[in-house]
Amino acid sequence: MPAAFVTGGTGFVGWHVANALLAEGWSVRALARGGPLRRTGLDELSVDVVPGDLSASAMSATSEVDRALRDCSAVVHCAGLVKARSLAGYRAVNVLGTERLLGAAAKACPTALFVYVSSQSAGGPARDGRPVAEGDPARPVSDYGRSKLEGERAVARGWSGPWIVLRPGVLYGARDRGLLTYFRMAARGVLPVPAAHLRVQIGSVEQAALGIARAAGRPDLAGRIGFLCDPDPMAVGDLARHVAQAMDRRVRFVEVPDVLVRLAGILETLREAVTRESRPFNADKARELLAGDWLCDPAPMRRDLDLPEPTPLEDGLRKTAAWYRKNGWIPA
Repeated sequence: MPAAFVTGGTGFVGWHVANALLAEGWSVRALARGGPLRRTGLDELSVDVVPGDLSASAMSATSEVDRALRDCSAVVHCAGLVKARSLAGYRAVNVLGTERLLGAAAKACPTALFVYVSSQSAGGPARDGRPVAEGDPARPVSDYGRSKLEGERAVARGWSGPWIVLRPGVLYGARDRGLLTYFRMAARGVLPVPAAHLRVQIGSVEQAALGIARAAGRPDLAGRIGFLCDPDPMAVGDLARHVAQAMDRRVRFVEVPDVLVRLAGILETLREAVTRESRPFNADKARELLAGDWLCDPAPMRRDLDLPEPTPLEDGLRKTAAWYRKNGWIPA
């Protein structure tokens, strides 16, 4: 049974990737930060938990990580920072952490396939309404996107073995805290909708995780930088209506003008400066949200990874709402 080393296993995408790898016949060694595993869900999976993280202090004494990486056929790097106050903050994890992992893996498993889980943000939004395709120049518009692009380049530059970069789009599913806010507001009966006119490609995390797991066994795809999302675009306003339907609630939708979205981002950035704590939304996130339609072409990677037809959004969102209720994340 081949072994895969997975970072970010306690996170939203990483947990599902670890689960998908197990289903695909891999043994999984999951890097996990300190804290009760029950709270992360890793205790539900038959994985070997490796305590640690990718910080400089942790990686300076990496005997546990070194042992876990040894003889791995694949390294699947899902860990990443999604909120920070500055580009330097993102780089500390998304670039420097990646470089530290590359260095450790180069010593322990130099021929492994390195799968870097990036983000659609690294490629940037659609150009004049045309989805971003594989091979298009990357044009990130946010600090987060720039840091993920730098992480991609660190892999391409620093890994002598085979590597693949995958850029998931907006994902939903069990354990997601990103769209959780939408569900909670829908439960209250009023749902503010920013950027209602813009289009996105939202997809099931389970299917994205399946694609990542299958990529781990495909060295023939080495050197590819591809997208993972559902192929059909949807306006943000329509997504909000689907969330309300999944909640079986009558909801009043309030479209938020772009100027108020930008103002909210500025105010949250000022709050960050005062509290010195990063917020999930700030001026940088507002700029990214309003940059245009977030469209990409996932067809080549979906075809090559033999992914099944996407889960119907209505079914997937209802399943997500049921998981939130069962686990106490939204009212029953």
